[in-house]
Amino acid sequence: MKLAFWKTLRGRLLLLALLVEATMLFFLISNSLRLLRDRMGEQAKVQAEQIAPILNAALVAPLAQSDYATVQAVLDESHSAKGISYLAVIDARGKVVAISGWSRDQPLPVPDERFDLDVTEKTPRYDVERPIKLSGQRLGTLHFGLDLTEIIAARHDLLIQGLGIAGGELLLSAALLAFLGLLITRQLSVLTQASREVAEGKLTPPPVPEGDDDVGRLGAAFNAMSRAVAERVRLLTEAGNQMSELAEASQLEHARLDALLSAMEFGVLFSDKRDSVVYTNHAFATLWHLEDFSALSRGLPLTVLLTRLAPLFSHGEEWQKDSGNMTRELALSDGRVLMLHRVGVHAPNQEILGQLWIFSDVTREKFAAQQLIAAKEAAEAATQAKASFLATMSHEIRTPMNGIIGMMQLVLGTKLDEEQREYLQLARSSTDSLLRIVNDILDFSKIEAGKMELEVIPFDLGRLIRETLGILNASAASRNVQLVSEISPSLAGSLLGDPTRLRQILTNLTANAIKFTRDGIIKVIVQIGADRPDGKVDVQISVTDSGIGIPAEKLGSIFQPFIQADHSTTRNYGGTGLGLAIVSHLVGLMGGRISAESTLGQGSTFRFNVLLKKADVAQAALPSSKPAAQGLRPLRILLAEDNPINQKVALGLLRKHGHTVHLVTNGEEAVAAYVADAHEFDAILMDMQMPKLDGVEATRQIRACELSGQHIPIIALTANASGVDRDTCLAAGMDDYVSKPFQIAEVLAVLARRVKERQPD
Repeated sequence: MKLAFWKTLRGRLLLLALLVEATMLFFLISNSLRLLRDRMGEQAKVQAEQIAPILNAALVAPLAQSDYATVQAVLDESHSAKGISYLAVIDARGKVVAISGWSRDQPLPVPDERFDLDVTEKTPRYDVERPIKLSGQRLGTLHFGLDLTEIIAARHDLLIQGLGIAGGELLLSAALLAFLGLLITRQLSVLTQASREVAEGKLTPPPVPEGDDDVGRLGAAFNAMSRAVAERVRLLTEAGNQMSELAEASQLEHARLDALLSAMEFGVLFSDKRDSVVYTNHAFATLWHLEDFSALSRGLPLTVLLTRLAPLFSHGEEWQKDSGNMTRELALSDGRVLMLHRVGVHAPNQEILGQLWIFSDVTREKFAAQQLIAAKEAAEAATQAKASFLATMSHEIRTPMNGIIGMMQLVLGTKLDEEQREYLQLARSSTDSLLRIVNDILDFSKIEAGKMELEVIPFDLGRLIRETLGILNASAASRNVQLVSEISPSLAGSLLGDPTRLRQILTNLTANAIKFTRDGIIKVIVQIGADRPDGKVDVQISVTDSGIGIPAEKLGSIFQPFIQADHSTTRNYGGTGLGLAIVSHLVGLMGGRISAESTLGQGSTFRFNVLLKKADVAQAALPSSKPAAQGLRPLRILLAEDNPINQKVALGLLRKHGHTVHLVTNGEEAVAAYVADAHEFDAILMDMQMPKLDGVEATRQIRACELSGQHIPIIALTANASGVDRDTCLAAGMDDYVSKPFQIAEVLAVLARRVKERQPD
């Protein structure tokens, strides 16, 4: 019985060959179609990326100006172009402002995350969404769809053509194989078996016989192919082993990194360049109370996460999503404060790959900082309260002291025997000491409050030193101490600085030297240092005495407040221990330094320097700040003073020097007396604190009543000795300021400086 052709060896070989050919053609056509689809997808994406910036450029201006008619016109014109299915523009509030090719009643298609040629769609389309931005600010969103109908049709045509070509090739191959099958007469079983082994997965079968004819050469080719396949298999096996090792190493590194991030106390979030979550550690979920938030997974959009976290913000804050680095505090509604550090992650070519977000809970640190601020404010308030208290006490002490000192001045001007005069002079010396203590305490309170200020006026330094030593000369003579000064000849001309504070420094150091020296000599030496590039003069002054000296271990602390060289110093010599502390601070304010040297039982030397400016010709020509009162004509003075003792003191001293005084007891009476006859008075001495109307308000009312061209000198009399009080007086319209307790010479000097001479009636 004759076997059917397809059951013969040749028929089976032919069938097998055709099957292999058909399979290869199937994979070839399938792969070609897949490559064609991918290529078409890339072209569609490229087309979308080319269309998007063009439309963005055309839409950004009218959308920024809310010109929706122009936006609609741009969409209509673009829709007419071939290949665009529809277009729509949504503003920043999510409202559709223009649409073309799509019904407003229907929701816009969801943008395709990837290109897909879906032949089942009635109208195949590639949906795209792109933001419309101006200078980094998002104005809205552009939606449009690319019509894929032509691409689908082209794909279908290519498929039909491919199938036709494949069918023709199969027919041609069948004829050729049938012809070749007739030529195959030897070793077919061997080749068939080898082919079966290859088909079963044995890629390295045993060699087949070779020969000189076609079948033999076919065997040789098969063997060569087998050897090549074996080599490829070996290489693939080695590559597979290497890939396994790399995968294992990568998995190990990933595990280490995951363990490190999981152990961190900081919340860590990685996001990619599409603003999607890539990774979060456990601390992040703990900080944001997201332990049960199962949606924290790879690929989660940041917008979804922000929506979940929005209720936790106290002021509705949101994370910024730009690519820049950022550090900021986030206040949460539960009272916590988180610190956010955001850093961009870049590839070696500087391409932005995403962002790293690090969150840390700084609530305790914030609270501690607030406590420090509160403590600082409390300390400043305490310092201010102490300064106010000291100023008040100074005022309360100065008021009765003004009466005591004034009465002593009056009594010392009467006829007294030697014993009475001695007693009064001793009492006067005690009140002067008490006044110095009050002044030291007030100065020290200014230093602690940081309110010690210096004035800058022209003065003659040589004259200041001579006058200061002249004032102290009587005190030195009473202790049989000689005052000697050596002033450098190069110290000529006026200097700019604060003569009052410089006199205070020199007086304090010299008075201390007198206090601790008996039957000796005190030398004050003034020298000028080398010229400085800033134009200032370095004045160097030393005060040397031959007194009791200071122990070496005490020299380092004598410039501290309330410190004296020995506990017996206060008992034997008096003093508060503030003088040198104040001197040290004043020297520092003048840009200098102070130091002390001493030998116990032999004396001490205090050296300090101050930086002063040279006064130019115009400044040097300014009148002295304290002119003499000699030759002052008798004045008509309006005195406003409520304290009975201070009234008697002022009346007695002024009348004793030939002045006519009209007394009033409060500010209202002062204003009334001035209004009654403004030409009656040459000057007004105004106490600042009085009942009914204080001196400041009384001055304002008097200035308001003055006619054009009139100006009566008003001089403040106050027990407050602060610079703020002086500024208040001058701001109210007063011309000058005298602190209580005052010396009559000081009052007369101020009157001489401020009263304009009048022609006799």
